[in-house]
Amino acid sequence: MKRLSCTTLILAMLLALSACGKKPETPAAATSAQNTAAAVTAAPDDAGAGNSGGADAGSTKEAKAPVIPGVLYALNLKDGEKPVVRGVTLSGNRAGTGEENSVNQKPISDSDIRFIYELNEWIYVIPDTDKTSGLWVYIVPHREDPEDFTESFISALSEDTPKTGLEKPEDENWEWGALYVHPDYWSAGDYDLVFVDGLKPVARVYLKLYSENELTVKSDSELEKMMADAKKAAE
Repeated sequence: MKRLSCTTLILAMLLALSACGKKPETPAAATSAQNTAAAVTAAPDDAGAGNSGGADAGSTKEAKAPVIPGVLYALNLKDGEKPVVRGVTLSGNRAGTGEENSVNQKPISDSDIRFIYELNEWIYVIPDTDKTSGLWVYIVPHREDPEDFTESFISALSEDTPKTGLEKPEDENWEWGALYVHPDYWSAGDYDLVFVDGLKPVARVYLKLYSENELTVKSDSELEKMMADAKKAAE
């Protein structure tokens, strides 16, 4: 009996030691451990995917430069081609005076072009170009992306779109053509004056059009300041 008791005691002690060496996990603890392991395993992949996506976004889409009003931009110009329109002078018949150095007496330029007009104001166009005929100008709501100006874009314009053909006059100081934006069809806002050769857009100037009589009360210096402020805001 005594020997059996000792043997039983030894076996009990061995079982106790075995139980101390491995503690059973509760269901909650097991689940937590599995989640942590999964998160650690997934973290490198997620981080790598995030970094890759950011790099791709930055490398595949370049930021376009802002379009500045009163600046002539060539359109659809291929490598090695010269611009069809090198410069232009625009003037009006309502706002500003006709005095020397006024907004209506600016020389032909590609960066200092009058670009503020009223609705219903005639806009007179004198381009610097080797073409003597065949060019047209359209006024369309402003678009920031130059790739929007395609032949299909021009062919889809409505009949109400302001436009006129350009013909070189005998007097080089006389306009090649004139057009205006009718207030019955269009509202004050941002527009583009687009030069078109056939149906191909070749240049544009970003215009700002105001409501009737909004500019006629302003002096040339006030109009110049308005344009300077608008250019600065667009840069």
